[in-house]
Amino acid sequence: MDNPLRWLALVILEEAELPEFEEVARYIGENYADAPTMTAAGTTENLFTCTIGDYTAAVTLVPNPIPWSQLEGPCATAWFWPDAAAALREHRAHLLVTLVDEAGKAIQKSTALTQLVAGLVASSRTCGVFWGPGRLVHPPQAFLDQAAQLSSDDMPLFLWVDFRVERNDSGTTRLYTTGLEALGYTELEVPEYTGNPQTLLEFSYNVAHYQLSQAKDINEGDTIGLTDEVQVVAPRGPSMFDESLAVVTLDFHSTQE
Repeated sequence: MDNPLRWLALVILEEAELPEFEEVARYIGENYADAPTMTAAGTTENLFTCTIGDYTAAVTLVPNPIPWSQLEGPCATAWFWPDAAAALREHRAHLLVTLVDEAGKAIQKSTALTQLVAGLVASSRTCGVFWGPGRLVHPPQAFLDQAAQLSSDDMPLFLWVDFRVERNDSGTTRLYTTGLEALGYTELEVPEYTGNPQTLLEFSYNVAHYQLSQAKDINEGDTIGLTDEVQVVAPRGPSMFDESLAVVTLDFHSTQE
């Protein structure tokens, strides 16, 4: 399924100011030892383009707020940022950040976009970030802190993927993801879970991170050991929201049974 927000992020601003390219590049160079070379390609009053290794990026200043209809939903579901709506409602402008090139591996592109956004956040009067592929909003400092840990062994999936945990009418918990598809993997779902919701979140995060770090998609019926006591079986099937969409359904089992 094509994602129209793939490789796009919005840096939400307190004032309509385009940061200096040199300041952004300096931050990235000082904070990411393995970042590819970043070179300016063109600059105008409200835009700069640059190359980041093999990719081309564009940063455009939009001197208007993002329509609230686009932020209201992500703010309402940002369980990790309960003050998101209050923090973002009065913003005045935003930066439209895109990776232009479509070639290359998805995780490498997501990494490059993350580092660019971090440089922009650190160089701007910013009140938040909207991450397009996962349709997520993040507070500025939390984005910088998680992006700083970025490595092939520790990918910041909470920046890239929405792990949505909700209560069912029966009292059980369900979970579904948004953002794995943009990274080249099938979205995850758990229709019913009877344990602690935080445990469900941690298990699902670990399954997603396993896929990305091992570059291994989950196949029909694969079994993954999460702890000495818990394993997950992962059949593929239709989404609980749309039968035309295929997802991986996580089914947790005790190894002590």
